[in-house]
Amino acid sequence: MTHAPLFDDATLTALAERFGTPLWVYDLTEIDAAVGTLRRAFPEAHLAYAVKANANRAILRRLHAHGVGAEVITVGELARTLRAGLDPAEIVIGGPAQDRALRDLARRSGVGRVSIDSASQWRDWCADPGGWPVGTRAFVRVNPGLDPATHEHMATGQATSKFGLAPWEALELARQVADAGSLAGLHVHAGSQIDDPSVHDGVLEVLAPLYAALPEADELDLGGGFAVPGFPYDVLAERVGAFTQERGLRLWLEPGRALVATAGLLLARVLHVKEGVRRHVIADAGMADLLRPALYGAHHPIRAVGAVAARPAHAGPTDVDGPLCENADRLGRDVVLPEVSAGDLLAVEQAGAYGLAMGSHYASHTRAAEVVVDHGGEARLVRRREALEALWADEVDEVDATVSA
Repeated sequence: MTHAPLFDDATLTALAERFGTPLWVYDLTEIDAAVGTLRRAFPEAHLAYAVKANANRAILRRLHAHGVGAEVITVGELARTLRAGLDPAEIVIGGPAQDRALRDLARRSGVGRVSIDSASQWRDWCADPGGWPVGTRAFVRVNPGLDPATHEHMATGQATSKFGLAPWEALELARQVADAGSLAGLHVHAGSQIDDPSVHDGVLEVLAPLYAALPEADELDLGGGFAVPGFPYDVLAERVGAFTQERGLRLWLEPGRALVATAGLLLARVLHVKEGVRRHVIADAGMADLLRPALYGAHHPIRAVGAVAARPAHAGPTDVDGPLCENADRLGRDVVLPEVSAGDLLAVEQAGAYGLAMGSHYASHTRAAEVVVDHGGEARLVRRREALEALWADEVDEVDATVSA
C-alpha cells in the first residue's frame, strides 16, 4: 500500500541539518485530523488518550486542547499528564499494578475513573487510608477470552493474558463495587493493532449478560487498539452504538497509537552499506529508538529522502539495520530502497507511537531529540537530544570505605 509522505523532502532535509539525526518529527495537524476522525465516528464518546503511546508534553497539550482526556498506568504517566494541564476528572487509570504511589497521587488529584483489573487491586484501593476516593468511579476490566487475531504480545483479550477477569469473576467484583456505590461499568481491551471490527462483536456478546445483571452500570470503556492506518471506525461505531444506546451507556475509548502513529516519523542517516546475500543498510537509529520492529515484527514504511529517492531501486533484498550489536536491531526487512550510500537520509514513517516511549539506553545509547511542526510548517524543538552526561547522572558514587553504613 502506498502512503502519502508526512513531510516533503525539503522540510525533512532542513530539519535533519538543523537538529541532527536520529530525530523524531511530529506533525501536530495530523493529530488534529486523527482526533477529528474519531470524533466524527463516535461523537458522544469520551476519548481518553493512552499516554504510553507518546507522553511528550506538546502532544498531551494538543490533545487536551481538543478535549481529549487520558488513560494512564503508572504514577509517572499520571504526573506527566497532570503537569500538561489535563483535567483529572477526564483521566482513567488502568493496568494490572496500580501501586501505592499511583493510588496516592490519583486520590490527591481527583482522578475521575479507575479500571479495576483484579479483586486484590480493589482491596488495595479500599484498604488505603481514606478508603476508595470520594467522587471516583470504577470500571471492572473483563477478559473476554477471545482471539483478537493480532500478534501474541498484543492479544490482551485472550483468556491466557494477564489482563482483567473472566466474565463471571468480573460480574462478582462489579457487584461489590456497585454495593459500594462506585461502579461506572465494565472495561474491555481486546488487543492492539486490530483491523477487523468484527472482533468487537465477540466482546459485546460477552458483555451483554453482564450489563443485564448490573443495572447500576451506565458506562462502557471499550479500550482502543485500532489498527493504523485505515481502521473502519464507521463500521465499529454502528455496532457499538446500537449496544450502548439500547442500554443507555456512555462510551469511553482509549485510543493511543490511533491518534499519534501517523503523525510522527523517525529521521535517520545511513552510516554504512554492506552488500552480500542481503544488502544491509546500517543506520544511526535502531531498536533503542524504535523497538516495535524487533518486539512485534511491526512494519513501518521506510523511504529515502531527497535527491537519492530518484536513483534506481536496488535489485536485491534490503534490510535497514540499527547500529547495535544485536541481530534484532532492525528498522525494516525487505525494504524497497534506491541505491543509497553513507550520509543519505531515511524517513521511518507511521512512527509517532511507541517510539521514544519504548526507547532505551541499551549499549549506552542516548535518546534522540523531538521536534513538532504546526500550522504553517513552523518547527519547534520539544525535547533536547540527550547528553552523554545523562547516562550516568543518576548513578551514586561509592561511599568512602571508612564511613560506616
